[in-house]
Amino acid sequence: MSLRSACGAMACAVLIALAPAALAQDWPNRSIVAVSTVSAGNASDTIARVVLDQVGRQIGQSFVIENRTGAGGTIGSASAAKADPDGYTLLLLTASQGSAVALYKTLPYDPVNDFIPVAMFGVQPSVLVAAPS
Repeated sequence: MSLRSACGAMACAVLIALAPAALAQDWPNRSIVAVSTVSAGNASDTIARVVLDQVGRQIGQSFVIENRTGAGGTIGSASAAKADPDGYTLLLLTASQGSAVALYKTLPYDPVNDFIPVAMFGVQPSVLVAAPS
């Protein structure tokens, strides 16, 4: 075995030994803030509240939903992007957020690098209709 292979094997062994300690951290030990980019009471907000209520029961911690609407969702997104990266702030988005890059010259956040997708918990179809005339 070469020295390089031996060092790699040793590094892997150390990482494997330390992995349980990393998993044993107490998370969550306080309420989790969920920033919603839609107004309270609409379908997307209601779905988020139902889902997060169940998740909160399963993990033993509550979710505080902050509705930060306006500017096509960019106000709420900017707020979540500026939050401490400690795992206690989630951003609830709708598919319309994808158009913000095309609609605004500059955004106060990087939509690709400032967020990490966690879960999709709903699909809400949209329909465009017009009069035949």
